[in-house]
Amino acid sequence: MTRSNTLKNRPNGVSSRLRRGKGIRSKWIASNGQVVQLPLVLDILNIDEGTGGVTWFVEARVDLISDQPELTDVHIKGQPFLDARYLQVFFRWATPIDVVARTVPNLLERGIDPFKHEYASSGYPGDFDSSKKVNARLSDEFLEEIAQQYINVGRGYAQIIASDRGVAKRTVVSWVEKARRRGILSATKPGSSGGSLLLKRKMKG
Repeated sequence: MTRSNTLKNRPNGVSSRLRRGKGIRSKWIASNGQVVQLPLVLDILNIDEGTGGVTWFVEARVDLISDQPELTDVHIKGQPFLDARYLQVFFRWATPIDVVARTVPNLLERGIDPFKHEYASSGYPGDFDSSKKVNARLSDEFLEEIAQQYINVGRGYAQIIASDRGVAKRTVVSWVEKARRRGILSATKPGSSGGSLLLKRKMKG
């Protein structure tokens, strides 16, 4: 896959955006009173910094079914193959519905164009709050989240997590090291990687 005209403004690394889907338009009224036009298509993709090519691509269509937004089609493609570890971190089946049913109505209520918004590329975008995310940094909960993502991604974790979080790779490495020092992530031999989540915080609670 190569970068097409529709991808010209996409950043390197993992990103997620929304667009209108083809077909007959249907109106859905969210709980906050905002009107959402369906169908909508949410994509999540990864652009390689070196080649500028799309290494993997997921797009999911949400239609109005029995008066509720429902996932009706998912297209997944990889080049040269689909990396299951990346997909496990960056895509969840419920995410497109969550975006349409929760995030989009909230954006509309705040006067934000949902088609120009950058959606979270991991976890549930409907739960994403940038200010909360920043304030949570370096808390045990945040480091536990980083440690779990580190374990899930494995090799190349620093670049992947850095792209997802919008920080430098050395910052991600420092987070992982801090998680080890706090007993959230198990220690390893010098120069080696890996480990397991100790869940120290949850065990104490």
